[in-house]
Amino acid sequence: MPFIGKSPTAGFASIVKDDLTPNGSTTAFTLSKQVANANDIAVFLGNVRQEPTDAYTVSGTTLTMSEAPDVGLNFYVLHIAGTHESSVIPADGTISTAKIASGAVTNAKIAAMAASKLTGAMPALDGSALTGIESFTRATIDLSSTTSFTSLPSTTEIIHLVITNASSSGNVIVRLRAGGNIVSSNYFTGLDYRYTAGSNSWTSAGGATYTQGIAMLGNWGSSTLNNAVFTILRNHSSSDSNPSFHASGLVYYRNYGTHGGAGRMIGLNTGLGAAFDGLTVTSSDGTVSSGKATIYYR
Repeated sequence: MPFIGKSPTAGFASIVKDDLTPNGSTTAFTLSKQVANANDIAVFLGNVRQEPTDAYTVSGTTLTMSEAPDVGLNFYVLHIAGTHESSVIPADGTISTAKIASGAVTNAKIAAMAASKLTGAMPALDGSALTGIESFTRATIDLSSTTSFTSLPSTTEIIHLVITNASSSGNVIVRLRAGGNIVSSNYFTGLDYRYTAGSNSWTSAGGATYTQGIAMLGNWGSSTLNNAVFTILRNHSSSDSNPSFHASGLVYYRNYGTHGGAGRMIGLNTGLGAAFDGLTVTSSDGTVSSGKATIYYR
């Protein structure tokens, strides 16, 4: 039915009563509900209502009397907030997720977050979970004592190869492995390079094609330190029993002449003849005297 005055925003609720026991010395008492201010409760001592803020104050669930109530007095509190327009503080642990509007918690309200909370799938830009993110496995060998990466997964799809300061009197060669053996055939590789022996003009240039490896750095003499970065990709049209690969990368010939040289390369293997299982860094003269090789693969 209609009524005079402001419409209530949330209806009415039952009054909660707290019965307290005075001992003549205690002034602080614990209430059953959070309270916003002294006007939200009615405190009765000896059945006489006490004046808010003068006779008592309140903070959260703690009621503090200005004087300790005497022993034996009838002492109780009525939580009148909710029976009329007043402020209400929800009790701890009572706000559920459903009560919080979507987007209500902004970045400004998040001071910090523990790393343990950052778990699960990361969201994509459209709100869905990111998928297909895979990590790489890293391995390194010293070329003066070990030249092969073995026991790589037969399903390996991509290999990043870094060669650092490799020296050899022959042509440094990268070959794939299959069935436990080094594959030395079915390669087609092109190398394009520029260099100079006396000035910084890098006017000297050349190129070569090879069929001995999926990557070949060229023959620049034993004093040259060969540095290279390659990416080797599995061709998805090939079968697991006879996979084929492409490779491309860059080479820097440190210490060659006065200013060294640089090259670019692309290579192809048309079929290993068996399941892939690794790769080898070797030389046309059979020896790599120094340097390191690192792969990142998945």
